[in-house]
Amino acid sequence: MSETDTGNNSGIHAGGNIRIDASAVALNHSTATTGAPTEADREAAITELRAAAHLLLEHLRRDQHHYEDGAELVQAAEHVEAELTREEPRRNTLLRWLGFIAPGVQTTAAIAGDVAAIQNSVTSLL
Repeated sequence: MSETDTGNNSGIHAGGNIRIDASAVALNHSTATTGAPTEADREAAITELRAAAHLLLEHLRRDQHHYEDGAELVQAAEHVEAELTREEPRRNTLLRWLGFIAPGVQTTAAIAGDVAAIQNSVTSLL
């Protein structure tokens, strides 16, 4: 799908260039190892995760009137974005806020899928 195609694609991609295979992570054209990801790969993946969370927040701010609890969803997304700015983001905190957002956006398939992808990335990376 192209960047200008606004069909059912929200434009949020968590790990668009990341391949996660069990506990190994590969970025772009790098190779995954059977051990833990290198610190550089982990940082790159977290950077992509931060970008995805920021896009989610922008979407929720822009379209909060479409959701029953729009203002609360925006606040939760702000908490996710803030947590991801920490040197060591807390996995449980992120999953708790994402778990609040997920049911609130389930009427929008593309956003619900994006939230699930972000949750999966958090689970895999942190």
